[in-house]
Amino acid sequence: MKEPDLDLPLAEWIVLAIVAERPSHGFAVAALTAEGAEIGEFWYVSRPMIYRSITRLAERGLITPVGAEESDRGPQRMIYAATRSAKTTVGRWLSEPVTELFDVRAELTCKLLLLQRRGSSPARLVERQRAVIDEIEESLRAKELAAGDHIARANYALRLEHVRAARRFLDAVDVEKPAQRAVKTG
Repeated sequence: MKEPDLDLPLAEWIVLAIVAERPSHGFAVAALTAEGAEIGEFWYVSRPMIYRSITRLAERGLITPVGAEESDRGPQRMIYAATRSAKTTVGRWLSEPVTELFDVRAELTCKLLLLQRRGSSPARLVERQRAVIDEIEESLRAKELAAGDHIARANYALRLEHVRAARRFLDAVDVEKPAQRAVKTG
């Protein structure tokens, strides 16, 4: 039976993907998404948003508490693990290209970072993303040619520059180089 696609905000996808790597608590996830941290350097997720995301993911049955860890800075930290089906869903999400140009900066970048953390090659995602970018470019070029006024043509020209920037970004992703920071999944 095919799992339904989840409609999660990016912050929840990030939390779910990190917890799917191995059981974790909110404080550890927040450390990865803090400003200047491994993921937070590119897409910052605040600590309150991390904890809201954990609550929502647990309510949806995607993660479940598996224990607690003592903390010298307050109450025990609840440790969560992703369900088997959530791990499968995360794997599928990580392999899907973004369909909107404005999602390249945030969602695609996060997917590439999360794949790197897993030690997974980004080659398939990059290849699929190139195909989507090509489709977007073709559509924009047709609209630019059909545009009736200079403002509309200028708008499409700007959006085509974003397509070229996205393509340069994909060109910069080294799909042959092994991931440097693989995280053990469990």
